[in-house]
Amino acid sequence: MDHMSPRLTHFAINTDDVEATQAFYGSVFGWQFREYGPAGFVQIMDESGTAPVGSIQQRRQLLDDAPTLGFECTFGVDDVAAVRERILAAGGRILMEKSTIPNVGHLIAFEDPGGNPALAMQYDPSAE
Repeated sequence: MDHMSPRLTHFAINTDDVEATQAFYGSVFGWQFREYGPAGFVQIMDESGTAPVGSIQQRRQLLDDAPTLGFECTFGVDDVAAVRERILAAGGRILMEKSTIPNVGHLIAFEDPGGNPALAMQYDPSAE
């Protein structure tokens, strides 16, 4: 197995009401936000206000039979194709095949054997 040191690089809070959830976390944790990307998506910024650490997004349904609840975690990996193969070999299921986010990288969504959805991102600033 090749060397891997995946780490949590991003989390998303799925919600039916982005504005209310943003107001809640702003009040509770003092988080600052930045509008970014598609409608229904805001970035949660770090303490310096310069780097995103997560997002609040319009709820999506990664699993066929359930809306996404809880925090949706993305792990940074060196090789998303190799991770895809390991997911399948270990009894996981691919929920979203590789998609590319321009200037960010290549992303897959998967379900672990316990039924938890998660994502793996191969970061690549030159991705198109």
